[in-house]
Amino acid sequence: MSLWRVHSSHAPGDPGRLAVTLGVVLLGTLPLLAEQLPPGLREQAERGDAVAQTELGSRYYAGRGVPPDDTEAARWIRMAAEQGHAPAQYDLGLLYFRSRGVRGDDAEAATWYRRAAEQGYAPAQGGLGYMFAYGAGVDENHALAYMWLELALTGATDDFTRRLYAQQRDELAGRMSPEQIVEGKRLTREWKPRAEP
Repeated sequence: MSLWRVHSSHAPGDPGRLAVTLGVVLLGTLPLLAEQLPPGLREQAERGDAVAQTELGSRYYAGRGVPPDDTEAARWIRMAAEQGHAPAQYDLGLLYFRSRGVRGDDAEAATWYRRAAEQGYAPAQGGLGYMFAYGAGVDENHALAYMWLELALTGATDDFTRRLYAQQRDELAGRMSPEQIVEGKRLTREWKPRAEP
């Protein structure tokens, strides 16, 4: 149906006509809007706002509103991570783990995951648990892996993620001795979050 026919089916001044016209105009601009950054985001990031820096970095990573650029993603995310922003620290660890915008380095990934995990950031706790479970960038330690996965499970914000962490923890427990499980549970009970210095 052409736009004219839609318009011609309504009487002048009909509120339905306005809604149809606005809908068509807005739908026509969606690709343009998808190619733009939210107003003020870059300026906030340039002023040192860690949340804005993280968001800008993630947009470069995904190519949302800017051309995809892993190096720019890493640059902005690192700025926020160095300020102690836990989501950015996790993201930077993920960039090192995936070798995106930085040279791949599991030990560096684990360092950034740990900084965010120690602040209680569940995704980083899950990532660090995985690394301890398989000795990626750290010495393999099943009791610590169990602790981090249990903490991630407790801090997860949705059912899918809780199920994922529970599955990972349970698979790990299947490879652990009863003594290691007891130790992992003890470490979980005694764990306390730490603020960034």
